[in-house]
Amino acid sequence: MKIRLLDFGALTADLGWTLEAAGVSTHSNSSPETLRRDFQMLGALIEHPKHGVILYEIGPAPTWKDLWPEPVQEVFGITRYEEENRLDKQLEKAGYTVKDVSAIIIGHLHLDHAGGLEFFRGMDVPVYAHEEEIKYAFYAIATKQDFGAYIPHYIDSAFNWKPVHGEEFELFEGITLYHTPGHTPGMISMKVDLSNSSFLFTSDTMFFKENFYDETPPGWLIRDMAGWWKSLAKLKTIASLNDSNVILGHDGDVFAEYTQQPYYD
Repeated sequence: MKIRLLDFGALTADLGWTLEAAGVSTHSNSSPETLRRDFQMLGALIEHPKHGVILYEIGPAPTWKDLWPEPVQEVFGITRYEEENRLDKQLEKAGYTVKDVSAIIIGHLHLDHAGGLEFFRGMDVPVYAHEEEIKYAFYAIATKQDFGAYIPHYIDSAFNWKPVHGEEFELFEGITLYHTPGHTPGMISMKVDLSNSSFLFTSDTMFFKENFYDETPPGWLIRDMAGWWKSLAKLKTIASLNDSNVILGHDGDVFAEYTQQPYYD
């Protein structure tokens, strides 16, 4: 089994969304500097010996400028997205096409992680997401709640949704999914056990190094703080027991470190 990281470009946003109290004003500093950071959008391609090409996270839709609500573009505008960052082009770079994909795993269904489903419309590729995430996303669309994060072009019953249940689920040999809520109710992280190493993908349960290593809670993007602390403890235990390489949801430095070679096996 092999893993290759995929580069879906980057967006730029206020750091207060992902790190608690980042840039907060105080009595002694009532006008602090606004802190902004690039958010790497990443995914993973897994070459599985029995199940073929499996994707984890599939990035934004290539037509994001037409699909993302204007307020979302104002707050989380994509600042790096070229032709090469399209999902189909990232697959081509790895020697594959969209038709080669046998399964899709999505950590959560926000528009910068699941928009790439647009490439699979009319196909029967199974799309794995936690049952709580599927329920929440469809509810959000139907009721116009949390509408900016989930958008109708891919929250669509036409896709071949496959819900993942419970706290821990071995989906395929060597690929284990974990329910790690906090940022969204149905967030799942993924552990992949290669022959010589283990990789742990946190999706947006942990955005940056500060969240995971410094234990700094997320900022305005948090939905369940108590759930997040439990997820942090779970992920740290998994990483420690398996000596895992931890791939964080949007950390550009981590992404750069693990793209110094094309594949890990």
